[in-house]
Amino acid sequence: MGWRKLSGAGHAVVEVEGCLDSASCPEFQAFLADAAADAAARDEVLEIDLSGLREISSHGLRALACAQHEARRIVLTCPEGRVREILTISRLDSVFRVRAPTIHFMGASKAVPEMPTSGPVSLSQEGQAPARAVEA
Repeated sequence: MGWRKLSGAGHAVVEVEGCLDSASCPEFQAFLADAAADAAARDEVLEIDLSGLREISSHGLRALACAQHEARRIVLTCPEGRVREILTISRLDSVFRVRAPTIHFMGASKAVPEMPTSGPVSLSQEGQAPARAVEA
């Protein structure tokens, strides 16, 4: 079980990994309450990233609900699976804004060139702008 807080650019993120059970929840709840109060004081959105969480107990759900009292702008990031199912069953998915995690592509060092909005196109060599296809 582990968690950490990252912040910057008007956004704070708490990443949670492992299992939130009754043994770890008192410490997690205090950490999350501090993160939520800090985000509220800075007028930041608090994202709680549950992507690395395998299980969550009712104590973990309570910690999330208590954080809602500290910071009104909370987003939960949670993939489909067991934790998402528990959020749905507990109806916390209607209390929080819940979204799927963002996929980051590894090794993408160059920006993708903007594609034209109309007409057929073919891609030229890597890193160059797309060239229009010639129609016969």
